[in-house]
Amino acid sequence: MPCQAYRKANLAHVTCCVLALLLLVPWAGCGQKESTQSQAPSRETASAGSQTAAEPAPALEVPLETHLDDTLRLNQLQVIATHNSYHAMPPAALHELVKKAYPDAVNWEYDHAPLDVQLNRGIRSFELDIHHTDKGYEVFHVQDFDAACTCGDFTGCLRVIRDWSRAHPEHVPIITLLELKKEDVKQASTKTYPFEGEDLDALDQLLLSVFPRGDLLTPDDVRGDYATLSQAVRAGNWPPLAQSRGKCMFVLHTQGEHAELYTQGAPSCEGRPMFMQGTGDKPYDAVFVINNPMDPQLAACVEEGFIVRTRADADLKEGHANDTGPRDTALARGAHIISTDFPLGEAHPTTGYAVQLPGGVAARPNPVTAP
Repeated sequence: MPCQAYRKANLAHVTCCVLALLLLVPWAGCGQKESTQSQAPSRETASAGSQTAAEPAPALEVPLETHLDDTLRLNQLQVIATHNSYHAMPPAALHELVKKAYPDAVNWEYDHAPLDVQLNRGIRSFELDIHHTDKGYEVFHVQDFDAACTCGDFTGCLRVIRDWSRAHPEHVPIITLLELKKEDVKQASTKTYPFEGEDLDALDQLLLSVFPRGDLLTPDDVRGDYATLSQAVRAGNWPPLAQSRGKCMFVLHTQGEHAELYTQGAPSCEGRPMFMQGTGDKPYDAVFVINNPMDPQLAACVEEGFIVRTRADADLKEGHANDTGPRDTALARGAHIISTDFPLGEAHPTTGYAVQLPGGVAARPNPVTAP
């Protein structure tokens, strides 16, 4: 069942859960929630996930980026991304109950269009939160209490991106960050598990079950004949648009143990379909996540040739205050991917705050790195 249907189907379930939490009573079982996902892989076996096709998206609202010179390389572009791109608001009454138990839930009050609609509006980068549950690899924010999404399980989300990409092969690379989450939420009925090495391999296989390697921009494509991926990036070896239009690129938005597991025996992600978030001193450094656009490291990474993702707003603060300072700084300093909760078509309902590229285009030459 599509995640949008979660809103009505699970209202009674989650309301019961929240009331139990508010009353500080032990979890007594509010009824097993009806799955908002298509069948996902079990802990033992990774399946291909949902076979349900996405609903046809409306027509393009932003023209395809055919105006861009095919000699431009990926690190010479700038695009807009959405934060927690799958996120859908739960019903208002339920959300008010959740806020009594989780005051931070006030920061969850944003609602994104389906991924293909976002692509039609010019978004070219996504962020998906991946949780390992008994049902496999699911996409949601916080189990039970903020679990509505727009695209189903992990492979369901991948299929939406793939289908749109195939229908619009002239797009610049679509970059998706995958954040691996493990949260123990008190009183939640959905149990989550840590990601181990076999899980990272399973994510690779699920990705390749949806995208043939030829449809992906991979670390090997960028590394070429260089000894390490980092050396290739510093040498400017990102492929030009002539070779990368119509492709999709995936980045594991994680560090530490996950990075060690994913790069074991493959220090530059050799043979892997996904990039690893950079740290500054690793052979696999290629993509950096620097959330504060004021951080001096951002300019340094841009200068060295790395791809940098930053945020124009966080926790809805800039939207509430109509503070365009971080947004404008990110644009001017040449961050390649600028993430927001308020993209085109989803402006803040009170202040009108929104984030898009000048001229309303889907991608533009990077103001710092483009020739």
